[in-house]
Amino acid sequence: MPSYRFSAAIGALRPGVAAARLLPELSDDARTLAIVEASSIAVVRGEARVVIRFTGDDDPDARSIALGIFGLAGELAELSTPELTRRVGNRWIPVAAE
Repeated sequence: MPSYRFSAAIGALRPGVAAARLLPELSDDARTLAIVEASSIAVVRGEARVVIRFTGDDDPDARSIALGIFGLAGELAELSTPELTRRVGNRWIPVAAE
């Protein structure tokens, strides 16, 4: 099963959302849709980014899962446009939008 990576920059948290709540909620939600391989929040080029790595049957399935993650993430914080990539060998390549 291919491995995919959802990534988006995190802006301001929504009112009432604690920072410690963001990653666990996104990971738990993603687990209802797919096998989550890893999740993290890291600072990349000066901005916080959430990364959820998961498996999917194919690119359309992965896009659907990523949209679910993005939907919940948008309820918790302001986000940049998400990126979805697929692992091919040791590289991550962008998954084309439908």
